[in-house]
Amino acid sequence: MRHSLSAEKQNSQIAAGTLVGGRFQIQTFLGEEGGSDVYQAQDSQGGASVAVRVFSAKGMARTVAETDLGQAARVPHKNLATLVAWGLEDNRVYVAAEAIDGATLRQIFDARRKEGKVIGLPHAHVLLGHLANALDTAHSALVHGGVNPSAIRVTSSGRVKLTDLGLSRALPALARRGGPDSDSHGAYLAPELAAGEEPSPAADVYSLAAILYEMLTGHAPTSPLWPPSQVNSAIPPAVDAVVARGLAPLPETRFSRPKELLNALGAALANIAGGVPAAASPPKAPASARLTVGKSFSVADAVRLTEEYERWLIQKDKLDYGPFSLAQVMAQMDKGIFSGDDIIVDVDSGNRQKIREHPQLLEYTRVTERRLETQRRAKAEQAHEHVERKKGRWTIFIIGTALVALAAGLTWFIHKRAAAKDDVLASRVSEADVDAFLKEVKISFPAHKKAAGPRHGGPGGGVAGRAEDFNNKMEFGDVSQTGGDALLDEAVIDRIMHANYRRLVPCIMGRGVSTIEVDFVVQPNGRVRAVQVNGQRKGPLPSCILNQMQSFGFPAYNGKNTIASWSMSIR
Repeated sequence: MRHSLSAEKQNSQIAAGTLVGGRFQIQTFLGEEGGSDVYQAQDSQGGASVAVRVFSAKGMARTVAETDLGQAARVPHKNLATLVAWGLEDNRVYVAAEAIDGATLRQIFDARRKEGKVIGLPHAHVLLGHLANALDTAHSALVHGGVNPSAIRVTSSGRVKLTDLGLSRALPALARRGGPDSDSHGAYLAPELAAGEEPSPAADVYSLAAILYEMLTGHAPTSPLWPPSQVNSAIPPAVDAVVARGLAPLPETRFSRPKELLNALGAALANIAGGVPAAASPPKAPASARLTVGKSFSVADAVRLTEEYERWLIQKDKLDYGPFSLAQVMAQMDKGIFSGDDIIVDVDSGNRQKIREHPQLLEYTRVTERRLETQRRAKAEQAHEHVERKKGRWTIFIIGTALVALAAGLTWFIHKRAAAKDDVLASRVSEADVDAFLKEVKISFPAHKKAAGPRHGGPGGGVAGRAEDFNNKMEFGDVSQTGGDALLDEAVIDRIMHANYRRLVPCIMGRGVSTIEVDFVVQPNGRVRAVQVNGQRKGPLPSCILNQMQSFGFPAYNGKNTIASWSMSIR
């Protein structure tokens, strides 16, 4: 049977099945935190699992809760726990937020301490980037004021989530938890907040610096404050000044924003020659069983700040590639795909820097680039030797080819010269010479014969036609036909040949030829393509006649090649 929150007694646990806010059905009581009860519940709008926090709020506390939660609901960010809904029932406030798996940073700290280890500088820098990015976004609406290891969760997929935004003023005890000893440790709370002042972004800077100190040394900061490098010899002294400024007692002497703290730590890392040393372990604690949070839990799996977490984009030539894990980035660098000058982007925090400046890739980049340069030089030398050998072979081949081509050219020139000589001589015959020749002979034009197909030409000069040029049917069509199948009309051919026959006379003068039967091919553009004279396609006579007929001016037509026959007799 379902109940409502208003039906429950004040300050008592809510029974399973109770409907909170008319939407969230209580399933399991998870525990008490900072003056509030936390339950696992199911959202009736979609069925998702949520964490519902319920606490009493009257008078000014209720007004503060309404104001701060209203501001927090307007600040969505991937590193902030999503506020699903909140509301009031009687004098109790309920806050429904996304259910987050994984472990709190407090649990991770405790597990590392039992193993005698710390988070270490490289991973601390990455985790700080997640938190600074989330807080800088949140500060556009309100200050968190209660950042501590218990308010930070790392999911099984490696996402860092900051919880409890909008609750620190309504639940001051919630902001004081997170220490290793008790709920009221308060080591991460800025001094001005502990004195009752209003929170400012500098207060969140103090909390981040305190968390950074514990990631580097294995314990929360104490008074007097020992520099991290004196507690952990693996921490460079340059980091001491960053931590000291972040933990300054007065807010005006701290970094004003979380991103300034992050940038200062990044600058210190970049100035460490040879990369960041691995964080040394504090004095080893007695061996104990591995912490279990619902399932077997290890810090490396929970934090996922190792090379296996795919959260890096590479910007190369104005294009983004990824996301990659650091191991995948290293593999691409091994192949020479990425270089130290390409930009690596943390998709969770938005931080950008050159690959060669990344704390975990400094030394690897230097070694990889040196190895790739050595390989490049070796390949260049091998390629140069191969080119030289190939160049020698090509030189011999080119010289041999040139000699063969020269011999072929000389042969062709000798054969061509005879036909060309006849053409030149024919072109030099004057009109008077033609008139004189025609007075001595009688010209007649026998009836046309259909070409019987080409015969092989005998030896001689140039070729005036190919056998395949004469494979159309020997028929004439009407040039006025349509459809692309026209042929030159026989009357047109006779007219043009009779008008130009004198130009053929120089080709036959002095050759003792009494009759010439010319088979020729006219292309659709009106140009003569090939001739054969008295069945011959080779020799001076066909070449000379073809040369003269090129300018006879046959009309263009729409059709296939016209193959015609024309005869002239000299007696």
